[in-house]
Amino acid sequence: MKKKKLVIFFLMLPLLYLIYKFNFHEVKTYLSLGDDLAKGHTPFDTYNSSYTDYLFDYLKTEKNYTTLNNTFIEEDLRINDLITLIKTNEIKNGVTLPQALKEANLITLSIGSEELFSKIRSNEELLNTKNDRIFSYIDDMMIELNNLINEIHKITASPIYIIGLYNIVEVTKENDIKIGSIFNYLDIKYKSLEQKNKNIYYVPIYEGFKNKPYYLPNKTNAFPSLEGYNYIANQIIEKIES
Repeated sequence: MKKKKLVIFFLMLPLLYLIYKFNFHEVKTYLSLGDDLAKGHTPFDTYNSSYTDYLFDYLKTEKNYTTLNNTFIEEDLRINDLITLIKTNEIKNGVTLPQALKEANLITLSIGSEELFSKIRSNEELLNTKNDRIFSYIDDMMIELNNLINEIHKITASPIYIIGLYNIVEVTKENDIKIGSIFNYLDIKYKSLEQKNKNIYYVPIYEGFKNKPYYLPNKTNAFPSLEGYNYIANQIIEKIES
């Protein structure tokens, strides 16, 4: 009798596996962190699809992701704001940032624009060819970004895709060379950050936005069109696929 039951059990195993396979769905979560760029702020002060939404569509279709967490996206969010949220365990929509990081299988981060461009907007002299203070500001920003990465790595080893910056300053004959040197320096710094940290992937977008006015159709507003957001998402996807 026991032998008969064992035979039936082993015969049932393939069927049980198939039932499990088709009914069990692993929860895979994409966590988007950042400022209004991650939220989908449009060039005309409304909200629409951002790179977050385009990327999640890809992750659902191609990578079987089930959940998007966009709780920790805020207007004008700064790097140190995220560090504070990690250390204080502040609850937003029923979850803390450390909890969200633990649950995330993939993380994107768009931040730093406010640190850099608020300084430029308040002091146009930073775009003067002979003024090097902007590079010191970039150094400080990268130290803060590295501190943020260290705090995140205490919680999770999931991959983090850091989105670079695009130029929101009007280019003139006087500042063209300086703006180019600023973004070359940023590129070097982001790549250095990528090289010295595990599971960090830098997604450059400056060159992609350059000379494409339809990505930034409103000269008085720094946010991209849907085409611009779609471009950013595609750059992240290329990194994921590679």
